[in-house]
Amino acid sequence: KIPTFIKPISWVWLIAILYLSLKPNAQMPLDFEYVDKLLHFMAYGLATILTLMAYPNLDKYKLIALLFTYSFLLEIAQLFAKNRLFELADLAANLTGILLSVLLFGFISQDYLSTNSYLFVLIVIVTIL
Repeated sequence: KIPTFIKPISWVWLIAILYLSLKPNAQMPLDFEYVDKLLHFMAYGLATILTLMAYPNLDKYKLIALLFTYSFLLEIAQLFAKNRLFELADLAANLTGILLSVLLFGFISQDYLSTNSYLFVLIVIVTIL
């Protein structure tokens, strides 16, 4: 059984993505080429895994569509936010994070979810970060 705190964590993470996506003058925690694409990949990868853990009966194709639509709408919203840009490369990084996390979740959850959910949570979060 997945711990009950996963649902609120998944929603808080989606809200954090919203905030960070629309925040003007966002500072990058690291400084190298394409760091923002890596952060997009990781943010949506973690959002995917948290959502899959929080809602285990949710159809994976529906989740992919929902999270990608969310990321697309945030990119559109950035057209109206100060110092933000719509970038197709960001969408590609988001989708890559979503798809790889669905695959990763499928492999890991079969082995760990049924035996020790807390260990599963730890492995997933460490893997994404």
